[in-house]
Amino acid sequence: MARIILEKIKPSLMEQLEALARASDRSLEEEVLAILERVLEPEVVIHPEKAGWQPGFFEEVIGGWQGEPLERESQPQEQERKLRLF
Repeated sequence: MARIILEKIKPSLMEQLEALARASDRSLEEEVLAILERVLEPEVVIHPEKAGWQPGFFEEVIGGWQGEPLERESQPQEQERKLRLF
């Protein structure tokens, strides 16, 4: 198993890491691993043309509405639920 030893870590940074670990209910090691995984995760690149979309489809369609402004119809009031005990 590989080990990483951080001898020159600033005390304020260590306090922040410990606070994050407590807030996430993780050990310090688990928190550092979670941070490293998040930072080093490969970025997902979406290729719409490979999913069958025509080139430029999203650029032309998304945000391309040129008609009258869309308005949401009024919604009914939230119904009050009654609890029935059997």
